[in-house]
Amino acid sequence: MDRGLVFALVLACGLPPATLRADDAALCANADEAPGEAVHACDRLLNSGRLDTGEQARALVNQGAAWIVLGSYSQAVTAFNSAERRDPRIPLIYTNRGFARARLGQFDQALADYDRAIAMRPRDPLSLMERGGLLLRMGRAELALADFDALLRLTPNDPDARFNRALALLTLGRTGAAERTLRQLAISNPNDAAVWMELGRARATSDPVTALRDLAQAIRLKPEWAEPHMLRGRIHDRAGRTREADQDFLRAYELGYQSAWLTERVAGIPTR
Repeated sequence: MDRGLVFALVLACGLPPATLRADDAALCANADEAPGEAVHACDRLLNSGRLDTGEQARALVNQGAAWIVLGSYSQAVTAFNSAERRDPRIPLIYTNRGFARARLGQFDQALADYDRAIAMRPRDPLSLMERGGLLLRMGRAELALADFDALLRLTPNDPDARFNRALALLTLGRTGAAERTLRQLAISNPNDAAVWMELGRARATSDPVTALRDLAQAIRLKPEWAEPHMLRGRIHDRAGRTREADQDFLRAYELGYQSAWLTERVAGIPTR
């Protein structure tokens, strides 16, 4: 996902400073494809003495975007803070900083950033999607649902928005509505393991037989995921199929699923 700004710098006639390269402006704006190069190119531009304050802000936004791609979220926040000091009118500062802060677990600060970004651009799909996802993680599913509804009014066929809306509905206990959306997504995206897993979760109580098939699909597509095994194990357990349940719980444990309940359950599985 492109988090940078189009950045153009026309160098003055004559040779640029020795540390500045002719393609640095293009590299600085290329965070998604070459983030490591983008970080250094933005540095060279910022240290060149050729940028006005607005250009510095845009270069810092692009550098922060590159740090996000590299997974260096603290460095990204630092870059966006510097960009804000130079030009606080750039909405992408707040969307990107919100994303980085959320990854750092700074949920309240991230939410404030998303709120500011959306106040500046109420119809921005990226900000609505990410704020909705953050609200869902914070346990505020009703507000998350409102963001996903707003997003779908802008992009009605966005599968990610529809999927996240279904997650919000599941969290709110509206399993029927969530199941309908997830069934449609499974038809249009049959290789999406997350869709099959959440469909299995949605149908686990109302239609456990079909839910088992959904979870088998998720496991086939993503055998390294632990969560589908946990969900399938619980369905088997409720049906009294202890052996099958234990097999799934043990596999979830082996794949790294962590919970005190699971550790205790696996410890009690008879050894052969």
